[in-house]
Amino acid sequence: MSPDHKIPNEVLEWLLEPSNPSVRYRTMLELLDYSPKDPEIQQTYKEILNWKPVLKIKKAMHPEGYWTVKVEKGNIIGKGTEYRTFNTTHWVLGYLAEYGLTRKEDFVNIASNRYLNLQKDDGDFWQHLSCLYGLNLHTFSKLGFNSDPRIQKTIELVTSSIRHDNGYLCDLNERKKKPKGREIKSCFRGTLKVLFGLSEFSSLWDQLYAKKLIDYFLNRELIFKRNKPTELVVKNAELLVFPFTYREGLLETLYPLLKMGYGNHPKCVRAWELFESKKLPDGRFPLEWNPTNKFLRPGTRGEPNKWVTFYAYLLYKLKET
Repeated sequence: MSPDHKIPNEVLEWLLEPSNPSVRYRTMLELLDYSPKDPEIQQTYKEILNWKPVLKIKKAMHPEGYWTVKVEKGNIIGKGTEYRTFNTTHWVLGYLAEYGLTRKEDFVNIASNRYLNLQKDDGDFWQHLSCLYGLNLHTFSKLGFNSDPRIQKTIELVTSSIRHDNGYLCDLNERKKKPKGREIKSCFRGTLKVLFGLSEFSSLWDQLYAKKLIDYFLNRELIFKRNKPTELVVKNAELLVFPFTYREGLLETLYPLLKMGYGNHPKCVRAWELFESKKLPDGRFPLEWNPTNKFLRPGTRGEPNKWVTFYAYLLYKLKET
């Protein structure tokens, strides 16, 4: 990390505080390049396993490997791949990935394999929601399933599903009435999740469909409307959001493009300047939106946030790579 963007000492000390072992672990591993074999890394990982939020998730898991949620009129969901609330199985697995855990933990492996075994024959999970299968690519890559045949099947679905405008959609929106004489536009949110997922598979970045997907964002300077370049595509696109769910946010948009080597592309300048404008005088970054859930509560909106600050400095590092 260059001197201009070096993490201020007081911010680094804050990220390394033992009160949040996951941020501490990921800061050491991803920002400071500690070896996974480093004794301090291994000790911090053990602390994650015994951390209250992780123990809460583990305790709430059904013995078969899923998390149930009561919804409207007392209905209980969770056994399947339903895309509901922010506490169902695919979200919880995503939170575990953010905490730094992988399939080497038995309970993570059990839940992951159970969920992946519910996959449809074409690699889909539920109603061809691109936001869901895109996020799943990201989650299961982080959990250690990159080469799993089921994940490869989802990648094949991504390969074959890119649309006329280089984006993605879902069954729900494909059924909408088409505008007269025009095709239905792809979903920015769903398309972003696919980009987010593919960013974890570097061997795919040079594929034609991946290049088209990248162009989808570059052609709108990442988060702005193509026909009204002063307006955001969606309102949350400018916010610092964590954890990553079906909503969109600035970190989640910049992260894959910087990771894929586009950090200094002229079409990324406006979004990057917007990101830098969020930095607080002491070098920290605030949380601006978070989903309401019971398993990963990142902090209070509007206040400096360790998770957001970790990802912010990861962006700096990726930009310079």
